[in-house]
Amino acid sequence: MNLSVDRIAVPNPYFEGASNVYLVRTRSLNLLIDTGIGTPEALELLQRELAALHCPVHEISAILLTHKHMDHFGLARAVADASGARVYVHQDDWKDVAFYDERHDEISRLYLNAMQQWGLPPEMIAQMGSLRERFSELARSVPSAIALHDGDTLAFDSLPVRVVHTPGHTQGSACFLIEDRLFTGDHLLPTYTPNVGATDVTSGRMLQRFIDSLKKILALPNAAHLEICPGHGPSWRDPRPRIEKILKHHDERTQKILGILSDGKPYTAFEIAQKLFGTMREHHVLLGAGEVYAHLEELHADGRVERLPHHRFRSV
Repeated sequence: MNLSVDRIAVPNPYFEGASNVYLVRTRSLNLLIDTGIGTPEALELLQRELAALHCPVHEISAILLTHKHMDHFGLARAVADASGARVYVHQDDWKDVAFYDERHDEISRLYLNAMQQWGLPPEMIAQMGSLRERFSELARSVPSAIALHDGDTLAFDSLPVRVVHTPGHTQGSACFLIEDRLFTGDHLLPTYTPNVGATDVTSGRMLQRFIDSLKKILALPNAAHLEICPGHGPSWRDPRPRIEKILKHHDERTQKILGILSDGKPYTAFEIAQKLFGTMREHHVLLGAGEVYAHLEELHADGRVERLPHHRFRSV
């Protein structure tokens, strides 16, 4: 099959740099994987780049979303409205895409509870609440979104697209396998590790889920020959060295946390994050404290730390 893939880097001024949108084409298919963040500037660039590729927005056939974060699905509603394209996302992220606006208050309450568990000071919790309100306009609900499941194979113009559920960054993170390309969203990135623990507060034990999902990629047939097409940064071939490096990174982080706790004093996740990362600003406060908490969850499950009152942990 005559298949072409083009990467469009959509500007994202708020988070971790430009987000990748992929245009996957056959003779009669124009498939988008992710859409970029929901700002006027991002929409203008996406429209311009698609037109330069001789695929105006209204000719998009379908949209696949790797996960529910606004820098990846923020323009899904606009593109779907302009083209009539169906939007697909994994079942576990479906509700937060289909009812993004409607679930705002509920997710805010979940984040409030999580930030209290992480031990953020009240003034920082207030700041994070304001930040969340500021970012709330960067996506819109996609009520017509279609839910996907692990192992589904979608056929677009006889092009098979396999859904590989990879929870960890979010509970519904999914990769899409098309021939020898694996579109990974934020699950697998070329130069930094995706946050685990702070970017989805609807589920627990996200670190273990993430590690299991990395191993799932290693177990794919012909994994060594896959081209990885990530949600940020350039593509590369053979995910195995990168996955081994990420697994080592999380093991080292666990050891650093245990080292901080070795003095026998009780600490909150936020206090440990301060020792690990130093001064954190804006959403990095959430990322740091949430990821430390994800490690503490696993250490607690393994019986290596104990959970104390007032959201503190101490080594056993």
